[in-house]
Amino acid sequence: MIKLLSNLIKSFIFIYTLGIGTLQLNADEIFKKGDHCLAYQTEETIFLFINSVVIGKTCEISVQVERDANNTRFVLSFPINSLDSGVNMRDEDVVEMLSDEKASDIRFVSDFITRGQVNAALKSGKTKLGGVLEVAGKSNNVIFPLNLSENSGTWLVTGKLITSLSEFGLELPSVLGGVVADTHDYLELLVHLNFKLMNGLPEF
Repeated sequence: MIKLLSNLIKSFIFIYTLGIGTLQLNADEIFKKGDHCLAYQTEETIFLFINSVVIGKTCEISVQVERDANNTRFVLSFPINSLDSGVNMRDEDVVEMLSDEKASDIRFVSDFITRGQVNAALKSGKTKLGGVLEVAGKSNNVIFPLNLSENSGTWLVTGKLITSLSEFGLELPSVLGGVVADTHDYLELLVHLNFKLMNGLPEF
């Protein structure tokens, strides 16, 4: 029992150390220049008083572009177990929290948008894309604020949606009733996508 408690304390000291290293990270530091990836960011309190930022990232994503006449929508998905926060124990908890008996992926299906809306977004460099985010067997209506930028012929889509775990009907994870680790009801969903890696994208 003493050995188990000792190992538990060591594990969470390690988690805390990782958290200190991510406190000042912003989206530019989470993603590399050529990334085609997604990430989440949340916060937790360790041992009742140590505040830490948690970041999980995946680049194992699939983006399909579907067309209906002159309208286009985007279908994005990734396996939940590909999210990597650098701590296996935490990632296992995330998989358990986000998975469903029928689905091991998270999927976003955007609303259909017109060619004119796409051109307007490319011209202004920003847009808001609505759609349905499927998490843990639940469908949630969301609107992603997105920025679009072009560099050497390559278009990049970046964005951040600020929301919460409870907004998606998710139960906040904690360890030993929150004494060891208590997750805050705060969630950022971060986007960093490369147009060239989207299958079926038409010419605009």
